[in-house]
Amino acid sequence: MARKRLTNGQKLQIVRDCEQRLANNESLRSIARSYGLQGKQIRNWRDKQLLLANTKSTKKSTSRGAKGRLQEYEDEIMTWAFYQRDAGVPLAYKHLVIKAGQVWPEFRNLTDSQQYHTVRRLCQRNKFAIRRITHTSQTDPNEMVLEAQNWLAIMRPIVSAPDVQQKFILNMDQTPMFLSMCPHSSLNLQGERTVNGRRTTDSGSRFTVTCTVSANGDKLKPFLIFKGERSGRIATREFPTNPCREQVVLCCQKKAWQDGVNMEDYVDKILVPYLQEKANGVPCLLLMDDFSAHWTDDVKERLEEIGITPYKIPPGCTYLVQPLDVGICKPFKDQVRSKWWQWMMDQGADRSTFVSASRELGTKWVSESWEAITEVTIRNAWRKTGLSYFS
Repeated sequence: MARKRLTNGQKLQIVRDCEQRLANNESLRSIARSYGLQGKQIRNWRDKQLLLANTKSTKKSTSRGAKGRLQEYEDEIMTWAFYQRDAGVPLAYKHLVIKAGQVWPEFRNLTDSQQYHTVRRLCQRNKFAIRRITHTSQTDPNEMVLEAQNWLAIMRPIVSAPDVQQKFILNMDQTPMFLSMCPHSSLNLQGERTVNGRRTTDSGSRFTVTCTVSANGDKLKPFLIFKGERSGRIATREFPTNPCREQVVLCCQKKAWQDGVNMEDYVDKILVPYLQEKANGVPCLLLMDDFSAHWTDDVKERLEEIGITPYKIPPGCTYLVQPLDVGICKPFKDQVRSKWWQWMMDQGADRSTFVSASRELGTKWVSESWEAITEVTIRNAWRKTGLSYFS
C-alpha cells in the first residue's frame, strides 16, 4: 500500500477519530484500512499526539529541520535587535546580517544569499517580521471611539466651566502643502499599457501651514514654514516684500517642517497677539496632538508664561476629536488645490514644461483659502455628532 503524505493537522484529526472508533470496539486494522494507511502509522501518530498538536498544522513533519548556523549566537543577536526596536531604531535584514558578522566573523564568508536566508530564518523563529512604521499602534476603530469618548468625558466639564470662554478654547495643528499638486492618475484610453503624465520640474516643493481655530469660530493667522535657513536669503529678502505678509506669518526651516524653535515663534507671533483681547483671570486652553515639537520643555514653559494650559489629544484619536482634522483642514486644502488647478490651466496645456508655483503665489492661495473658511464651519467642527465638546 502506498504511503501518504499528510499534514500534521490531518494526522491529528485521524488520531482523534481513531480514539472514538476504538472506543466503539472497532479494530485498528479496519480503521487504518478505511484511511488507506498502515496501522503502524496511526500508532506512531498516537504516540506523538502532543508533538503534533504543538506543531504547525499545515506542515507535513514534526522535525524542526537542521540546526541553524546562528543558533549558538541567537540570544545575543535577538537581544540586540529587540533593544534597538525598543529605542525606536528601524531595522532591516541587512542590520542583522552585519550584527551576525560581528558576533561570528565566519558568517561574513557566506554568500549574500546564504547570509540573507540564514537571518530571515532566525527572524521567523523569533516572530520578528518586516512591518510598516506607523508611529501609532494599529488599534481597533471601536477602541479608538471609546478612547475619544473617554477624552471628551474629561474635557467637557473643563470647556464648560463658568469662567471659560469659547473664544479662548483653541486647537492648533499643522498640515503639509505643496507648490505643485500634480495628480498621480489621469484619464486615458482603456487598454493602453503606458499612461504618461507631465509633472512640474520641482514637484516636491513642500511647505507647512500651522492652523489655529477657536471654539467660537475665530480663525488665527496661518503660520507658514518654507524650506530654507531661518536667517537666510528667503527669510531676510523675500518674506519682507511678500504682499500677504500681513495676513500670514512666514518663516523658514531646513526641511519646511514644524520644530521646537518655530513652535516658540508660533506662540509669540500667533497666540500672544490673539490673547491681547483676553481679560485677566480668563483661562485659555490649547488642544494639540502628541507631535513631539508641540511638547518640548521650552514650548511648555512659554505657554505657561502667557497663561495657556495645553491639553494633549490621545494618539490615534485626532480624526475623531481634533476640530481641525474633523471638518476644517479638508475644505481648506480643497480650496488651495482648486486655486492651483486654475493656475495650471492658465499656464496653457501646450507648454512643454510646467513649473511649480512661487512661494508668493502659494502664500496668496493659503491666505485666500483660509479666509474662505466660515465661522459656521469652524463651530461645527467642535460639535461632531456623537463626539461634541459642547452640549
